[in-house]
Amino acid sequence: MGWLATRNDEMWRKQRVVPLRMAPVEVQVMGRGSIDVLRARNVSTSGLGVFVPHGFDGLDLAEEVELVVTLPGRSPFLAMGVIKHVTEGEGEANHFGLEFTALAGSHRRDLERYVRSRQG
Repeated sequence: MGWLATRNDEMWRKQRVVPLRMAPVEVQVMGRGSIDVLRARNVSTSGLGVFVPHGFDGLDLAEEVELVVTLPGRSPFLAMGVIKHVTEGEGEANHFGLEFTALAGSHRRDLERYVRSRQG
């Protein structure tokens, strides 16, 4: 199921959080010849779900992309990720999942703090 099928799905659900609409997580995705500024659908320390309201032109499954992630109230950071799944639908139903392939330890810790803060 989904982009983390090799992981325990229940464990994944507990580690994934949904950003507040009033405090979104911004994700800039830079692929081959394209850049998109998108909003995270969900966040974990291993990857992101990202809304793609305009469709998937120019995005390929398993494509490695450069990311600029901005957590609420934090400075943006760079990461690399690979697109693991694409879900097509209407409007916000369009989304894809990214798994981080390169992420500095300090940025992973920022993500861990963010996830813990959203878990309540």
